[in-house]
Amino acid sequence: MILKIFLTFLFLHGLVLNASSSSSSSEEEDGGSSEKDSGEHHPKGVPHGGHWGYEDQAAWSSEFSHCSGKSQSPIDIDTRRALYDRSLPPITLEGYDLTDSLALTLLNNGHTLQLVLPNTMRITSGFDNEFRAAQLHFHWGTKEVPGSEHTIDNVHFPAEIHIVHYNSKYANLSEAASKSDGLAVLGGFIGIGLHENDNYEKILSALADVSIEESNTEIPAFNVRHLLPNKLERFYRYNGSLTTPPCFQTVNWTMFNDTITVSRRQLAALEDTLKAGQHQHLTKNFRAPQLLHGRHVLASFTDTPTIIVAGHPGISINTLSETDASNSEGPSTGPSEVLARGDILAIAFGALFAVTLLLFTLYAYQQRKKYCSIKKDSRQNVIYKPATKEEA
Repeated sequence: MILKIFLTFLFLHGLVLNASSSSSSSEEEDGGSSEKDSGEHHPKGVPHGGHWGYEDQAAWSSEFSHCSGKSQSPIDIDTRRALYDRSLPPITLEGYDLTDSLALTLLNNGHTLQLVLPNTMRITSGFDNEFRAAQLHFHWGTKEVPGSEHTIDNVHFPAEIHIVHYNSKYANLSEAASKSDGLAVLGGFIGIGLHENDNYEKILSALADVSIEESNTEIPAFNVRHLLPNKLERFYRYNGSLTTPPCFQTVNWTMFNDTITVSRRQLAALEDTLKAGQHQHLTKNFRAPQLLHGRHVLASFTDTPTIIVAGHPGISINTLSETDASNSEGPSTGPSEVLARGDILAIAFGALFAVTLLLFTLYAYQQRKKYCSIKKDSRQNVIYKPATKEEA
């Protein structure tokens, strides 16, 4: 019986090893994917020059000087190095519920799927100035290559949404784009859930109508707030740039900690429907993470003890554990829940190894005990009989 249990655990041990190996292989593919990206994207209203594509990102700086700057986006958000800043004000949104408004224009601009937004949508608190919405768009990959632009602890998510706002002291997005305080982008990670997301379906259901580059359609207005996580209190903040040429370093980035989930079918529709040019498939439209060059990433939340940074009374070192980055309330999933996959496999592997070793030791001990018992019994059954002279 013990031998059967031992062999069963050896089998499970092998399965865990295979799963761990597959996970590592997938992450390696994700990390290298950004060097082969294709497709284009450019925020509406922002001036730009010649042709560029995601497959030649290294060449962007030769034509767009800002792309070689020291404050480029996207970045990898290292949760253990994020600085907790208790002074970060909560974000307040107004005018996001467009249910009673006119239809919204959805378009395929050859770079991304974009929804034009009215400037009545505003961020009224959370920054030094009021910011007005201009448009939202998406970045995505393929089923095999997750396509978020920002990463959390070097992990890509399936897709990412950006809601672009411009400082209200400027006339429009085009004017604000090159100003140091011009833009604020709210970003959210899109993951895969078990259920359809009815709010995202309001956009994704119209993909067939904009499958061709430069095509557009109108969709019924809805509450855009529902495209973001349920809770907006937990976020990361840093200064960066547009993630496409001309790469102006004028964006105040806010990346929410909680993810939004859509179904696998919905994400596949985004990945497979749109085209750029005549026959080119519009996919993997994300830029590789850029170096921080000394920039700080601030966090609005912490659940662990912090160390106050000297000279910065409003900033503390955030010693976030992996579970700190998740939100236990609401249906949204924290980025760290995805990150915990490798740790779970490692713990399972360690537990199976320990149980296997224990069972093997117990089995060996019982076998040795049994052998000693048999040997002892055989000795007790031997009767000594002196040899007679004839026998001698």
